[in-house]
Amino acid sequence: MQPATKCQALALTNIMHAAKGHWGYDPQDMEVYREHWKITPEMIEADPTLVILDKTRPIGFARIAKENTDTALLDHLFVLPEAHGNGYGAWLLEGAEEIAKRMQCSTLRLESDANAAPFYAHHGYHSTSNRPSAFKGARPIEHMQKDLTPQIHEIAQIDLNLDDANSWEFAEHNSEAIKENWKHLISQNPDLWDGKVLSLYQYALNQKRFSGKLVKIDYSAFLAWRDWGFPDRNARNLFGCTVLRSSQGHLIFGKMASHTATAGQVYAPGGNLDLNDITPSGKVDIFGSIARELEEETGFTLEHGELGEVLAVEDGPRLAIARVLTLQLTSDEISSKISHFNANQEKPELEEAVIVTSLADLTPHQVPPYARALTAHLLN
Repeated sequence: MQPATKCQALALTNIMHAAKGHWGYDPQDMEVYREHWKITPEMIEADPTLVILDKTRPIGFARIAKENTDTALLDHLFVLPEAHGNGYGAWLLEGAEEIAKRMQCSTLRLESDANAAPFYAHHGYHSTSNRPSAFKGARPIEHMQKDLTPQIHEIAQIDLNLDDANSWEFAEHNSEAIKENWKHLISQNPDLWDGKVLSLYQYALNQKRFSGKLVKIDYSAFLAWRDWGFPDRNARNLFGCTVLRSSQGHLIFGKMASHTATAGQVYAPGGNLDLNDITPSGKVDIFGSIARELEEETGFTLEHGELGEVLAVEDGPRLAIARVLTLQLTSDEISSKISHFNANQEKPELEEAVIVTSLADLTPHQVPPYARALTAHLLN
């Protein structure tokens, strides 16, 4: 899955017509539909449009438009009939939701053909109203929407285990494409390193207890999964982070340095779980990861402040475990200490500290949805 280009407009139009015609509507109605409904290069240029390719051939697409401050519209989502049943629609829908969240929208709405409404309902969308269909004999068009706000849970107990008996099927089935993607990435950023990290494939959240199983994967496979729009929807990027809080109650995030895989993004100090987080008993120590990443990125340790609540943030393919650490320092003092620490590092992971007093402070920055949700939760 990747952004569509203007030269694919005709191919996307053909996908739309084929998918719509698959439902057996009146031929005359379909003739009118094909005449009036088309994807143009201007439409692709105006709003984010995702396309799934089978090698070089487009087989499905989705188009997303921002309607207002809080709401995005899933304007189109179509997959070629012969490609149905392979999860492409769910993959496109996940990608569309990610784009809507990046637009800072909390709701994604759509108008669904009655035949497709069960698909959207299965993925968490609910009907708000309907209208008559333009096709003769067809059931009404359903107006549907979904709340995209990341879900935040208080956590009192964590039990994570390494599953050494299993591997990640996504990585095995796409090994050659992952290698090609990695070559492309390191040609742009030679500082990337393909070490082993851990991927969450099974978890449960129940009465403040978080449990899960993880497998070892290559970082290159993780980046391919991320860059391709999270095609394996069973996997989760589980990571830990420390939310630094100043004596004034402000949050201090970090802007990632240009040589990192998340260059320019702003969020709480943290990172992927790796082999250092596996204990001799096979447990995965996410709190150890949180402490290590905090020190590597800021120079602070957990002993420098008072530990507060632990939160789990479910954000689509991302699952963050955030630990609040309150320091008896002002925001400016914390920022200054981080700057001093970075000045003594050969390649600091953070470009700069970002003081967050409200959500408005994040507006100029590229911020993952989970980090924005954490900010709203902690500064409410």
